[in-house]
Amino acid sequence: MGITDKITGRAKQAAGDLAGADSIKQEGRDEERKGEAKDQLRQDEARAEQEQSKAEARKEEAQRHADQVAEQEDQRAAQQEDMAEHRAHEVEDLERRT
Repeated sequence: MGITDKITGRAKQAAGDLAGADSIKQEGRDEERKGEAKDQLRQDEARAEQEQSKAEARKEEAQRHADQVAEQEDQRAAQQEDMAEHRAHEVEDLERRT
């Protein structure tokens, strides 16, 4: 967890200050940065997950819309077929009369 690394890093920096050991201070700074990086990673992963969820929702909405449009097109095609069939019967009826 990032907070643990941050706390440990600060403690090492303080210990390095007290002991006058630059290597311990540097190790503490590195550990603190590691904790910050872990926190940032978690935030980045959470944002990525949110964006993925949004993308999936948009994809589902787009699919519903596409299905709706396809259904409307099917209905229009069926209406055109009905009109054509009606015209064919009308032509047949007229053919018989003449």
